[in-house]
Amino acid sequence: MSTSIVKRRATDVRLFGVAGYALTLQVAHPTIAAGVRDHSGFAADPWGRFFRTADYLNLLIYGSPATARAVATRLRTMHASIRGTDPSGRRYNALEPAAYAWVHATLAEAIVRGHRVFGSALTTGERDQFWSEWRALGEVLGIPATNLPATWPEFRRYVVGMGEMLEDNDVVHAVFDTADRAEGGSPFSWLDDRVWALAGRPLGRYGRFLATGTTPGPLRERLGMAWSRSDQAAFGLVAAAHRATTPVLPRDFRCAGPLALRIRRSEIDRGPFGRHMLVSSA
Repeated sequence: MSTSIVKRRATDVRLFGVAGYALTLQVAHPTIAAGVRDHSGFAADPWGRFFRTADYLNLLIYGSPATARAVATRLRTMHASIRGTDPSGRRYNALEPAAYAWVHATLAEAIVRGHRVFGSALTTGERDQFWSEWRALGEVLGIPATNLPATWPEFRRYVVGMGEMLEDNDVVHAVFDTADRAEGGSPFSWLDDRVWALAGRPLGRYGRFLATGTTPGPLRERLGMAWSRSDQAAFGLVAAAHRATTPVLPRDFRCAGPLALRIRRSEIDRGPFGRHMLVSSA
């Protein structure tokens, strides 16, 4: 197995529970919220959007260097046209350096937090290595190293500082309402929409529950996310059950990215990243 800790730890299936947490951190940022509000069709196709994001991440991590560069170029091209004026009258664009770097940073925050909550926590050395590799992926995406903290302890201070500018807004609530409804078609060409709906709706609600529970309490309160003591008790049991699977979880589930790429191959070939399936070993 590769010595890359990102390849080994970034796509554990149990991290489904933190996908919504990362998205919350993103859309609570004013610039990102404005771009999603004006340009995103997530409400009409939430599962398609979710799986395309996973495709992007898996191709970036497990693809060849040429694949990663092609995905990064395509991603920046897709975001270049996302610009406008937010409700306060402030002009924005999706490639603003601080906002673009924050999106990448939220994924690292969610992955490391997710392992602590749902899996096995990374050691100090593993966190340091993970962040070093994640910054390198950021450079592939066009995020200069100077736009992200140099060390994990500095990164934690950066997350706390960024948290001060996150705000409750209509996009945060729209994302969570969409998760509750989980409407839209099947994200797999081989699976009928009606069949997917049987799993998609409960999965969406479950994802919202896990995302809300994973979000730190102070931020949860600031964003007006309803959460009761009984919710917390249930979340604690679910998280403990996830952690208990660590010794027996199959390798393909602990490192699910390559498997996901195989399952999603036809959708990726037709999707925004095109035929970039030059996948390396995990």
